[in-house]
Amino acid sequence: MSAPTSQLEQLSIGSNMATTRDQAQRGAETIREEKECADDSSSEEDGSESEDDTDTVQGNSEISYDLSNLSRSEKARAVSGLTGEFVVDKCRTTRDGFDFEVADHGRVHLGPGPMTCSCSDYEDDKHACRHVFWLVDQLHDLAMPRRPGPGESISLYDNGESSPQPAMYRRLGDKMEDLAKKAEWQFVPGASSPGVPGNEYGLSMTRPEKTIDILSAFSDKLPEEFRPDQVATISEKRKPEECVVQGDFEATMLRLAVHDDDVYISLRKVMPSPARAQIYFNKIQARLDTLLRDFGRYCQHGSLRRDGTALEINVVVNEVHKLVGQIEKNITLRAPSGLETASNVLASLLREVSGYNRDAFYGNDWGRVEPAGETENDRNLFTQLIGQPEVSDSYFILDILERLPREEFKKLDSVLRMTMNIINNACMPSQSVVAYLQRLQSLLNRDHPAAGSSVAAYGQKRPAAGSSGSGRKRTK
Repeated sequence: MSAPTSQLEQLSIGSNMATTRDQAQRGAETIREEKECADDSSSEEDGSESEDDTDTVQGNSEISYDLSNLSRSEKARAVSGLTGEFVVDKCRTTRDGFDFEVADHGRVHLGPGPMTCSCSDYEDDKHACRHVFWLVDQLHDLAMPRRPGPGESISLYDNGESSPQPAMYRRLGDKMEDLAKKAEWQFVPGASSPGVPGNEYGLSMTRPEKTIDILSAFSDKLPEEFRPDQVATISEKRKPEECVVQGDFEATMLRLAVHDDDVYISLRKVMPSPARAQIYFNKIQARLDTLLRDFGRYCQHGSLRRDGTALEINVVVNEVHKLVGQIEKNITLRAPSGLETASNVLASLLREVSGYNRDAFYGNDWGRVEPAGETENDRNLFTQLIGQPEVSDSYFILDILERLPREEFKKLDSVLRMTMNIINNACMPSQSVVAYLQRLQSLLNRDHPAAGSSVAAYGQKRPAAGSSGSGRKRTK
């Protein structure tokens, strides 16, 4: 066993000290390297954060915007808007500017002051929402005479205004209609616009109404008749997975489109509003054609409708007035989409019913028995439809046609003049018919004042078989 001192002799203080120094140096170097790595990592993170909070953003128009003047929260809204995807349903004039209906998100108003929005995210005129920023980018893209060059950008502020550009409202001036056409936005003139006297077209449908309108376009139903079992509860809040109606694809799609943005946007792309308007008015036209065809068969042969209805004059008058009312309502609701189709339907209907300015049952082959007290005027579909305009100052169909833009009304000139000739040559003149013809002539003379009037001698072309409403019957 060696002595303890011999074990101590094996210790090398010098070598151990050197090793310790080396380890310390290596440790210090490691710490320095780790600190440098940490600093580098921190710099990278800071750089990444700088990239996330960049002050320059390119909008959908590929125009660059300087956001350095915006607060952090407003900057996030601006980025969301400038790079977002929205759709303008309609652009229409108002007394103090323009309204842009951003589909299913809100109505952005552009006027002399800062732009405003009706959405829930909009705070006040000092803080723009994403829809305002999106529209600012769209309008810059449409209206700027010169786009910013490489390295150039437009400065934006919290309220959506831009610098060094003048206020958007002043820049657009009277160019909005042309810009809307360029962007393929529906442009709706306001009440003070030429051709729309006293009537502002272009009211808005709600999202459920638009959804019903879309899906009803794929069926033979009008939106007013479509899935009444679903309409009452369609606006109740639901998650997408709660929209499934077992065994009912149509109801499921209806609910999904109301509550799921992606489904709704896809359906709108498949069935845009101009197509829906065309389909709607074509359906009305088909119903009117069927009604008058069935009425003609009933008058001559006593043929009942498939549902067993006897198409007496009062039944037809009620149905025609209802369909004309739907046309009038939907012209306002859908304008300018479908305006030409709707006006053609009205003019065609007027031409058709003008041929019924007579005893509709005269010469029937089924021996119709006249109800007690029925007059020849009661059997005249045309006079029953127009009523007594000289008393009521209400003119069947003409009141609607009068409110059409002039360019649309002019397209109807030939068919309306043909209608006037048909009425003039009819068998049953009356004070109401004369008043109606005078109104029609005055409308036509708006654009052709030199055409003169052919109404004055109406009623003198052939003797009447009996005074209107007198109860005297035509000799059979």
